[in-house]
Amino acid sequence: MKKKSFSFFLFTVALVSIVLISACDNFEEPELPKINDLSFSLVNNEDIPLSNVWVKVYFADVKPGFVVDSTLTSVAGSGSFKSLRPGSYLLKAFDDSNAELGATEVVVQEDDTQNVLAWKLDVFVENYNFLVKLMDNRQHPISGRKVSFFTTDLNPVLIAEGSTNSQGELTFSKTVVGSYRIVVYDETNEAIFAEEVVAVNAAAPKSKTFVIQKIFHNGDMVITGYFPDPKGSDSPKTGAVSGAGFEHPGQYEYVQLMALRDIDFTKEPYSVVVTNSSIPAHWGMGLDDPTTKRVYQMNFETGSVKKGEFFYIGGSAGMIASYWQDYGSPLFDEDKYWKVDYAAEPGGNGNGAAKDGSGLMGNGSGAIGLLANSKGYPDGVAVFKGTHVDANSTPIDVIFYGTTMNFDLEVVKLRITDTDRYSTVNPETDEDQSLFGQGTNIYLFPVPKQDDGVFIKLGGQVTPTEWLVPRSGTPLLFNLSAHPAASVSDIENANDCTIFVDK
Repeated sequence: MKKKSFSFFLFTVALVSIVLISACDNFEEPELPKINDLSFSLVNNEDIPLSNVWVKVYFADVKPGFVVDSTLTSVAGSGSFKSLRPGSYLLKAFDDSNAELGATEVVVQEDDTQNVLAWKLDVFVENYNFLVKLMDNRQHPISGRKVSFFTTDLNPVLIAEGSTNSQGELTFSKTVVGSYRIVVYDETNEAIFAEEVVAVNAAAPKSKTFVIQKIFHNGDMVITGYFPDPKGSDSPKTGAVSGAGFEHPGQYEYVQLMALRDIDFTKEPYSVVVTNSSIPAHWGMGLDDPTTKRVYQMNFETGSVKKGEFFYIGGSAGMIASYWQDYGSPLFDEDKYWKVDYAAEPGGNGNGAAKDGSGLMGNGSGAIGLLANSKGYPDGVAVFKGTHVDANSTPIDVIFYGTTMNFDLEVVKLRITDTDRYSTVNPETDEDQSLFGQGTNIYLFPVPKQDDGVFIKLGGQVTPTEWLVPRSGTPLLFNLSAHPAASVSDIENANDCTIFVDK
């Protein structure tokens, strides 16, 4: 009897196993419920966004009073609901006092791309015209600049954007109460130049002015480079012979400039004054002391230049990179280089004695790479309109190069002008600072390594009225020993040269 019972048990287990295996083979997973999103925009009949409005979603057919989800609209009047099953829903909008503003039915589709609702309500929305104004630091309007209005959310939404008009203004109309981020772009209208968060409400200002600091200058020409210490003899007398037998055609130091407009020097003369490793009282010191070599003036009284052109003034050799052993470097074009025999002749208008073998500009000492790391006093290069330069003359452009600021300002009275690196008014205190060394006027351009033939390219980008990129100073090893193919293109068209932008 026991044997029969056990056999029956085994039969039953086998039968159940067969049924279960068969059932597993035919099992189908239940379909998961479809979950979709719903996004919406809420405006009034004038298309003004309804911001800070609570929108609640209810089932339309079952549990009509049950709140499925809720959200607060942004300043753009937008919002969204996540994870709604396809079906019919009722949306209700409430203001901050919980008064109902309106309702609408919506069907959430299985195709998520269809679940976008544009909803309008017949209600009044407090709104304002918000004015953005762009001015430069001379109170001139800046037109054509792109300005954008964004929400201040974690993921900002663009509300509106446009470009400033000829008055430098752009009005954002129908701006509702809320916080916004204003973005002002640069001249390319690509990179962000400035941005600020503003509040819009009844009590807050309805405008924002951005002052865009421009680097204005006063020059018809600007200084773009200098060659104060050529390799070998800097300032030999014309006809002197070097140790290798090379007869010097003149001196080799010079200053590079760029014209910012067409200039006829026979009608409009200009001058350049340089100082030399000393303590000059002022730019016109030579008029007080005809024997001084602390300043030296060179005049432009012949020839002409065109807007955007480089041109030069300096030693009478007129060579771009001095000499090496028994041969000289290529010459500048005669119509682009103004020769001055500063070894034999006094400075223009009697401002400075003949150098008689000493240098036109001061040299440094020591070296870090191609630059000197020591110099007794800073030296200056200044451009003046006209050829009369005295203690009261103000340059139209000026630079100073050196390693330390150690002038006694009770003695040294070198006037400056507004440039990319110097300012006649202290930008921090609004105090007058018309002299080099006063206030913030302490910028020094680099000093080339001594006796290695290093030219300093000042670089920057300049227009006829402003500096877009300020000058800095990059050394170029510019001697025939190390650079036998030296040419004018190295200091006019290569990297780190000054760029003229005609606008």
